[in-house]
Amino acid sequence: MKLNFLTGRVSRNRILAAVGAVGIILLLLLNLLITRVGLNEMLIVDTSYEGLYTLTDLMKEECSFIDRLEGGPVKVTFCADPDTLIASDITRVVYFMALQMAKEYDNFEVETVNVTYNPTAVSKYKSTSLTEIKYNDLIISYGDRYRIASADAFWIASGGKIAAYYGEYKMATLVMSVTAVNRPAAYFITDHGETYYDAEDPNREGNIDAAYLYDLLTERGLTVKTLNLSETERIPDDCVLLIINNPRIDFPTDKDSWGDYGYISDSEKLDRYLIENHGSIMIAKDYSLSLPVFEEFLYEWGFNVSSALVRDESSSLHDENNSYTGIIAEYDTDEDSYGYSIYGEFASLSSAPSMLFDNTGYISSSYGDSQGTNEPGSYSVARNYAPFFFTSENAVAYEKNAAGEYVSPTVAGRLDVAAVTTRMELNSDTGEYKYSYVFCANSPDFFSAEHLGNASFANYEVMSALTENVIRSDEYADIELGSTSMNSSNRGGKILLDPTIYADSTVENGNVLFHGLTGKTVVWFTVVIMAVPLAVAVVGIMVRVKRKFL
Repeated sequence: MKLNFLTGRVSRNRILAAVGAVGIILLLLLNLLITRVGLNEMLIVDTSYEGLYTLTDLMKEECSFIDRLEGGPVKVTFCADPDTLIASDITRVVYFMALQMAKEYDNFEVETVNVTYNPTAVSKYKSTSLTEIKYNDLIISYGDRYRIASADAFWIASGGKIAAYYGEYKMATLVMSVTAVNRPAAYFITDHGETYYDAEDPNREGNIDAAYLYDLLTERGLTVKTLNLSETERIPDDCVLLIINNPRIDFPTDKDSWGDYGYISDSEKLDRYLIENHGSIMIAKDYSLSLPVFEEFLYEWGFNVSSALVRDESSSLHDENNSYTGIIAEYDTDEDSYGYSIYGEFASLSSAPSMLFDNTGYISSSYGDSQGTNEPGSYSVARNYAPFFFTSENAVAYEKNAAGEYVSPTVAGRLDVAAVTTRMELNSDTGEYKYSYVFCANSPDFFSAEHLGNASFANYEVMSALTENVIRSDEYADIELGSTSMNSSNRGGKILLDPTIYADSTVENGNVLFHGLTGKTVVWFTVVIMAVPLAVAVVGIMVRVKRKFL
């Protein structure tokens, strides 16, 4: 039986119109489906020679502990919208790596916030109210512990050019740091007459003067403990910061025991802690008190502490006796200085908040004019002294006379009242620097409640920022990732190939402009993408020609 509705021209046109309509509807549905998938899934096809967008098996194995964590998810917060991250050659690879990790591990999350339009979204990650978190920063957090890193830090530069991507090593190291089992602790040294806070005895009367310092430490996520240095052979492993607050008794040493095997003086325990544990120490010393052994330790770490009282008539608080000892210290405005890297947000303000040093001596570098030295027998370890705060050019230091009065001027000019020595140790295998820090203020009252608790001054916020910087206790990924090269096999890197081998590569200002597709791949992608519409067009033309001429 012949179907009549297929024979007439009008019937065929209706059928073709219906098929066309159904085809259009199916194309719309397909478009909606693809759009839906695109909104909810990041589809990544890694066509780069270096495998920049693919997690290596070693990376997956190194970070497999993430799904065994019981304290909640590891979260990576990017500080810009996805479109901005993808548009940047630097941030795109880091962002896609994090997305791949989120697919790999159930306990790993990625989020984006726009800090340009919503800076308060990352307020809880700021060490001070003026800390700047930039759009190309990312925040790796776990519970109340976090690290902030720039996307630039995931790349290696060599000879002014970006030479390798070692983001897997960097990401693994950051995640390991924030998820470390041992909660970092700050220890108050107690056995030299120091002022300290005993958290196990909160009603202790002596806690009062150290209460604000205790609050500062706990706000930085530290557990606060006490330590009798003479009763321990070494500083505990969980210690990331030692506080030596106004010692009144010199550090003991037994010269007769120096040659005895196993004898370790208190000063040597501090040395070993800084060298082996890469720890940090904060010190407030009374300039008027002579502590020869302790001062020798400070001298070896860059601090030549004076016994003179500093007066600064040009920059001090007014007092009835015109003593000029309540010094308003000056910020270091050198953008390359260590001090500026900590408090630059304050220093750059038109009306910078004051930093008070009351009743203070001065400090100079024991390393001489170079303000730095290599450790004996090593060219890969250096100690560098850096002024942290100083007086005006008109300050004068006075030594004590026989009657105990500070009336004998000894030195005038700009004087350091606080300084930091940084020990930098280069690991030749990994290319990573490890740091130790010693901060010293030559004032017995520097950490007092009167200073840290006075909201009129910036002491609390500046010391919070400094503490945030020196307590970083990093654990490093022990992995070899990427292709074999001098800067990738042991640094978790993927070396970037010479741009001349790419059909579509370009170089701008000496840097390779990264890309996802090679010239050959572009051709194949174009063929695949155009195949379907081209086939439809060819079939359409054939049908049209057949209907009209055949």
